[in-house]
Amino acid sequence: MKIKYILIPLITIFSIKNSTAQDKTISSEIENTSLNSKFTNYDSLLYIHNKDKLESLKIRDTTNAINAIIKASKIHTTTGNYSKAYDGYWEALIYSNAISDSIHKVTIYRKLGLLYSIFRRSEKAEEYFNLSLKTAKDKSIDSIIKYKALNDTYYIMSSHNREQGNYGLAKKYLDSCRIIYNRISKKEYQFLNAEQGYIYYHEGKYDLAIKLLLPSESYFKTYYPAYLVIYYSFLGDIYLKKEEYHKGEYYYLKSLDFSKRYQSHSNYIPNLYQKLSDLYFKINKKDLAYKNLQLSKNLTEQLFGVRSFSNTDILEIKDAHRIENEKQKKKLEAARLNKLEQQQKILFFRNIALLVSILSLIIISGVIIWYLHKRRKSEKFDYLNKQQLSKEKNEEVLAFKNRELTSSALQLVQKDELILEIKNSLGKLNPSNKREINKILTKIKINKNLDWEEFNARFISVNKVFYRKLTETFPELTQRDHRLCALIKLKFSSKEISNFLGISMESVNTSRYRLRKKMNLKKSVNLSEFIGRL
Repeated sequence: MKIKYILIPLITIFSIKNSTAQDKTISSEIENTSLNSKFTNYDSLLYIHNKDKLESLKIRDTTNAINAIIKASKIHTTTGNYSKAYDGYWEALIYSNAISDSIHKVTIYRKLGLLYSIFRRSEKAEEYFNLSLKTAKDKSIDSIIKYKALNDTYYIMSSHNREQGNYGLAKKYLDSCRIIYNRISKKEYQFLNAEQGYIYYHEGKYDLAIKLLLPSESYFKTYYPAYLVIYYSFLGDIYLKKEEYHKGEYYYLKSLDFSKRYQSHSNYIPNLYQKLSDLYFKINKKDLAYKNLQLSKNLTEQLFGVRSFSNTDILEIKDAHRIENEKQKKKLEAARLNKLEQQQKILFFRNIALLVSILSLIIISGVIIWYLHKRRKSEKFDYLNKQQLSKEKNEEVLAFKNRELTSSALQLVQKDELILEIKNSLGKLNPSNKREINKILTKIKINKNLDWEEFNARFISVNKVFYRKLTETFPELTQRDHRLCALIKLKFSSKEISNFLGISMESVNTSRYRLRKKMNLKKSVNLSEFIGRL
């Protein structure tokens, strides 16, 4: 926040009159659309805007400098760098206050409200939205510009309340937005239709939502392609609710594609992968489900926790710092005025101010330390819970695959038994056809090794570390022992093991006894449970 102390003396030098220039299109001010420039190199755009700001300040064009700062802050918002966006909007607000620029203040208040809305700080967001509305109604603002500003603020307030689940308020603000828009344009406003479609979706009116949303696709493709990240995500949600999973998957993937293509709405990507994971679980594509779930988890961590406590702290700490700076500024101004009247009182008030500041810092530091400690405990608890849930899901999938494997193995056993029965039956037929029978018997062979190789390959694919753990713990075990352990892990009975391996029950029991001896297991230890835990 040091930049604010540099900006204040600079601002007092500038005396240029406030310009009333505004963008000609209303939609350029819609916060929940990302930048619609064809450029995707945001670093280059940020460099251009920063250069424009510095050059404008040199020639004392404060209005153009504010425009450049706001544009740069929009980029920081759409790319998820909320801390820099916050600093930028406050820098622009300082300049706007210095030249009494109500037009830009309307936009800045709305943008600050949006940042607080992203972090689910509803009361703070609404405070800034209301400041934006109040400023827009200033008599000094031209009526057309006023209507545009009110339209944009009502629109974002509708979106904010819809995301908060306040659908009644969302409808009211949307109606206000539509009334104001009709005063300045006769064209159809696609963003209003889209927002109304989202409200229909939340109300469970899926067909109405689709009917309203689909005709807007070509408009957004042409003029605001980055907005399609949100648009396609909602269509995916609707089709998922309608259990039209193919269409839901199609729109989720399109949303991801546009997010990557325009480097926009990065905070939507983890949610999109989570939604895809849920969809794939519903259609029994468990591999894809877990893959997308993992992507969601990784991206949530990489994006420094959009809407997380850590990012919420950014705004809270910055707010506290900004408020403290304003308090200090007021105290210093009061002290300078009192200095002209009574020199002795100046020293007294300075000492009081210093004491208050020290006590405030001590209290604030204590509160922050307590809060950070509490937050760390909460994060650790949440992390352990997530780890436990992930472990339980993995165990469920493993158990399911092992059940499939067991079923497949038992089918092989049944097949072999059937072939043996056929073979024995053929051996009992009329000896007059013995030559033909022998030919058939020669062809009927049960290849136990082939059955085992097929079974073992599938077993390893499901239980990847089982044999490694077995070898590390009991290096003296043979391949035959490994084979027996695999069947015991799948809870095969002695009879099923006998049929599958083509050996007698007595041999199975002997093998189990030898296996317990090699593992040095006590009589009280259940062999099946012990191997099942490996």
